Amino acid sequence: MFMRTVFFLTVILLLVQMPLRPGHAWGSLLHDEEAPPPAQDLVITSDSQAYCAQLNEHLAAKMRLPHDVPVGAMDDARHLQEEGQELCQQNHIRAGIGRLRRALVILKNQERPHP
Repeated sequence: MFMRTVFFLTVILLLVQMPLRPGHAWGSLLHDEEAPPPAQDLVITSDSQAYCAQLNEHLAAKMRLPHDVPVGAMDDARHLQEEGQELCQQNHIRAGIGRLRRALVILKNQERPHP
C-alpha cells in the first residue's frame, strides 16, 4: 500500500511539472489541433552574448535615427544602454538584456507617429 501511494504521488508530481504547451511533451498530445500556426515575425532569442550584442546594436541604431524623443528620456535610455553593455560584458547576460530592453521600451513609448 505504501509503495503504491509513493508511485502515484511520483507520477502526479512528474505530470504537474511537465509543460502543457503545444510541441512540448504532453502538451503536443493535448493541444495539437488547437495550436495556432507560428507567427512569421516571431523571433526566438536566447540569453547569450550574441543576442546582447544584437540588442545593443539595434538600440544604438534607433538612438542615431532622427527622433523627437525628449532629452530626459534619451538620457534614461542611454544610461540603461551603458548599464546593459557593462552587465553583458561582465557575463550578467539576463540583467544586461533586461536593461537594453527597457531602454528600447523607453524610446518606443516616447515615439510620436509621423503624419
